[in-house]
Parts: sequence; structure tokens; C-alpha cells
Amino acid sequence: MDFISLSKTNRLFWLGRYYERVSLSIRHMMGAYDAMIDTNTFDYAEYCRQIGICNKYESVEDFFQHYIFDAHDPDSIRSAAEQMLGNGMVLRETIGSSTLAYLQMAVYTLDEGAEDEVIGLKLLQVLDNLMAFRGCYDDFIAEDAVRNTIKCGASVERLSYTLRTGLREEFLLEELQKLQKRLTWSNLQTAALPMQSIIRMERILDGRNPEDEISREDFLNAVEGLFLV
Repeated sequence: MDFISLSKTNRLFWLGRYYERVSLSIRHMMGAYDAMIDTNTFDYAEYCRQIGICNKYESVEDFFQHYIFDAHDPDSIRSAAEQMLGNGMVLRETIGSSTLAYLQMAVYTLDEGAEDEVIGLKLLQVLDNLMAFRGCYDDFIAEDAVRNTIKCGASVERLSYTLRTGLREEFLLEELQKLQKRLTWSNLQTAALPMQSIIRMERILDGRNPEDEISREDFLNAVEGLFLV
């Protein structure tokens, strides 16, 4: 396995987390926004509680505008996108300029969406750019450790978001199995106790150890504390 510095490993891991956070959050908000148009309701206070951010928004409209687009809100999707792009720019030589370009286009398109009355089209374009980024780094980055470190970050974010929001819980086992395969091909170091919880939960979910039990909170803590980055 190729040597990757600790600093670069950290950047790659968080690049994976942030691009997946932007993608998952946008998909969630697009569905919530469509539902709000139909029902005129969305429990944004509960959503803030689920993902662990301060509810500083004055109305549902204020929430959608600032949570999605406000670069000055540290909890916003736009701020996560800035972190994603910042890590990508530092890693330009590792991931390549063409791969980085998709992250840049995603952020530019997100900023354009802040000015549109109909936000759905621009958000779809952001997702298209993120999907293109994923395909590009998977195809053009030769080093297995680089690709799999990014993918480990993305897997951790998917698991965390699922456990916090309850979305896509039917894919928990599949994501756990992907994560365990990917980490063996990455340069990431794991913490022993969280790793034990990950293995236990996989055995619970796949039916090998159905009598075992791990609380949702403990499992989330294991996911968040799995990697020493």
C-alpha cells in the first residue's frame, strides 16, 4: 500500500465526509421542500435536533434559505460545501484538476441557486456535479489508498446521517459491509472499541448475533469515533 501522510489522509477522509454531507443534505432538503409546498409544513426544529445543530431560524422559509445557501451560517449546506472545496483544493495534486473542477462547479451552482425563486433545478445540478466528482475520482485516481480513504469518509457520513435522521435505514448493513472492506485498503487507523461495535452491529443486522444489542446512541458514537483523524 502506498504511503500517505497523516495530513493528507485527514484531508482525504474529510473530503469524503463533506461531499457526502452536501449530497445527502441536499437530497433530504429537496424532498422536504417539495413536501412543504404540498402541506405547508416541515418540522425544521426537529431536523435541527436530529443532526445536532442550533435552531436559529425564524420560520420554515428562513430555514430553507439559510440552511441551504448561507455561507455565513456554519451549520449550512453551503458551509459544508466550502469545507469540501477547501479540502479538494489542498489535494489538487492528489485528486487532479479535472476532478477538483466538479467540486468547484458544485459550489458555484449552489451559489447561483440562492438567487433563484425555484431552487430545485440548481440543486439537481449540484447533485449532478457531485456524482461526476465521484465518478471522476473513482476512475482517474490510481492509488487504492487515496480512493478508499475518500470512500471511508463518505461511508461514515452516510451512516451518521442515517442514524441521526432515520433515512435509508434499510441500507445500514450494506453500508457497514462496504465500510469494512474499504478501510482495509485505506491508510486510516481505527480505534479498537468503536471497531468492535461496528463488527457487533454488522453481526446483529445480518442475523448472526440477533440477541446482541447496541443502542442507537452508542452505535452513532462508534461510527463517529471509528477513525483516528
